[in-house]
Amino acid sequence: MNCTIFKHTTAALLLMTAEIGTHAQSVETISVDRTYAIEAQQTQTEVKPGWKIADIQLKSRMQRYLWGTRAKQLVDGNRPQFIVNTDSLLLSDMVLIKLKTKKSYRKIPKAVLRDNDCIFVNLNNFSIQAHGDESFIIQPLSPLDAGEYFFTWLTGEPIGDLGDWRVWPFSIR
Repeated sequence: MNCTIFKHTTAALLLMTAEIGTHAQSVETISVDRTYAIEAQQTQTEVKPGWKIADIQLKSRMQRYLWGTRAKQLVDGNRPQFIVNTDSLLLSDMVLIKLKTKKSYRKIPKAVLRDNDCIFVNLNNFSIQAHGDESFIIQPLSPLDAGEYFFTWLTGEPIGDLGDWRVWPFSIR
């Protein structure tokens, strides 16, 4: 009987540890010497089935989006500073993508992450400073246009059957 309880307790602890480990990445924005956490969101995917002609199914189309016309986090200026905790992922795999604003949602231009116009977080596009063991302060070298953006990792683990992404959205006004 004690062995059964031990097995269930061990399994629960392993699941909690795995959950904590997979969500250790974080992005914060710096505003007037204070930091504000950018809440991570999961993309939503809509699948539009292709036409079926003479028993031949044409390819379905996917569209990815984030609900709401604006992100919860508004950043200062067009060259904002961010603190990024990379955990086990590489900073060089992190990308910035601009969203298209629609009536009630923000659309990701292309459903496949790598097909989008990504701005890679590297020394060509961002100033990067170490900030602790696994954290960095990053700032775009060029001003960003007003609009909706998000950060994500190209090597991040896809979520669910449709391969949604974990993203950190923000707005520039």
